[in-house]
Amino acid sequence: MAPKLKKLGWSDLMVSEACIGTMTFGSQNTEVQAHEILDAAFAAGINFIDTAEVYPTPPNPETVGRTEEYIGTWLEKQDRKKVILATKVCGYSKNSHTPGNRSNPPSKEKMDARVDTANIEAAIAGSLRRLRTDYVDLYQLHWPDRYVPLFGQSVYDVKLERPSVPFEETVGAMGKLIKEGKVRYWGVCNETPYGVCELVRAADKLGVPRPITIQNQFNLLHRSFETSLAELAAPSHYNMALLPWSPLGQGVLTGKYLGGARPEGARLAESKIPVYQMYLEDKVGQLVAQYVDLAKELDITPAQLALAWVNSRWFVGSTIIGATKTTHLKENLDAFEIELSEDVLKKIDFIHLQCKDPYTFI
Repeated sequence: MAPKLKKLGWSDLMVSEACIGTMTFGSQNTEVQAHEILDAAFAAGINFIDTAEVYPTPPNPETVGRTEEYIGTWLEKQDRKKVILATKVCGYSKNSHTPGNRSNPPSKEKMDARVDTANIEAAIAGSLRRLRTDYVDLYQLHWPDRYVPLFGQSVYDVKLERPSVPFEETVGAMGKLIKEGKVRYWGVCNETPYGVCELVRAADKLGVPRPITIQNQFNLLHRSFETSLAELAAPSHYNMALLPWSPLGQGVLTGKYLGGARPEGARLAESKIPVYQMYLEDKVGQLVAQYVDLAKELDITPAQLALAWVNSRWFVGSTIIGATKTTHLKENLDAFEIELSEDVLKKIDFIHLQCKDPYTFI
């Protein structure tokens, strides 16, 4: 069965419960493979693609923007109205290759990436050119311009604060893109409650539509969204949908790294990036082993357990699933047909409470 369609936040966008993530296109996947994955995803009922100007990851000057290019060569052969397309503008980055890649032809010059008016307008122009379309359905701020603890960090360090682009300038730029028809809706990523509130306040003041989504990390090993951010997202408040990234915890929740295993070609087996390596710590493996055992009890795969649980959360709009092979898609999509019982949900919470959010550091 195809994934169900859900209304995305307060918008009129109807998106599939599963969204195809694309951050491996151009690094782990060739253009041909990327097109095969997109073809298979849409044949299975997915209508939602998520990408970003900095993809593939980890970003480097040789591949930056390649993911959008691969999507663009696929998109020009499709009925554009049937595709819900989301991309992102890069957040604060010192001496980045990303801004130079927005120009045509691209520049190798390093520049600071910000979310001010000039950067946002240049970024959307570059993305639209690479994606071979004249609009995106959802345009997202990839991460904040101001300092916030990101990607595993859990404690706010006031000493790291820096001058940042005013919220009103960022929101005003988004509003301009909406008026010009280049963007239908906008959203945020890797945000905090303070950031969401300030962006909504600025939107209301300027008469700009509020953001419809927030894309933060959320999975069985990282459940911090369930607290104050979930309150903000509630239909009774800002009515924003969560687009969870890394629902399988960089693949750790499949169980493939248990017992010290490092499968050839697997992302964490090849990457030495500290933010990824944290997923391989013993405290994480101890919880993953219990989730794997629970999946066996239910006669489903560990990946399906992890995805079914994420999909069961009321605040989730569409779950971003990555696939480096078309064979991964069927297993993942089958998870959206699984309804976890209250008893199973209680067992999951019991495991979680043994070590809340082990994927964090100070």
